[in-house]
Amino acid sequence: MSDIEIEFGGETVSLRCTLGAFKDVSSQFGGFVRAFQKLAEVDIDAIAYIIAAGIGKHKNSRERERIVEKLFEGGLDEVLPKVTEYLGLLSGGGKKREEAQSDAEGER
Repeated sequence: MSDIEIEFGGETVSLRCTLGAFKDVSSQFGGFVRAFQKLAEVDIDAIAYIIAAGIGKHKNSRERERIVEKLFEGGLDEVLPKVTEYLGLLSGGGKKREEAQSDAEGER
């Protein structure tokens, strides 16, 4: 599975594609389409939730608030594309589109 490293507010974290993050993000937003819409709207709470889910701390409201503060300190210019990339990987079960297609072809 692929991980995405992001840096924000002077901190680097690795967002992991796990079954727990997959289920939690889908549940939080009512599916991945809505999660992508929230990113397109640049919804800070959604960005923080997705980052927190990726590091396994989405249930910790203090951690999510700390992430929001770090996002404010560092800005969103470099973070948003990485979180969007992570969400794409997560929605694909942690595999890049090419890997998923290759796996599907190998199963035939």
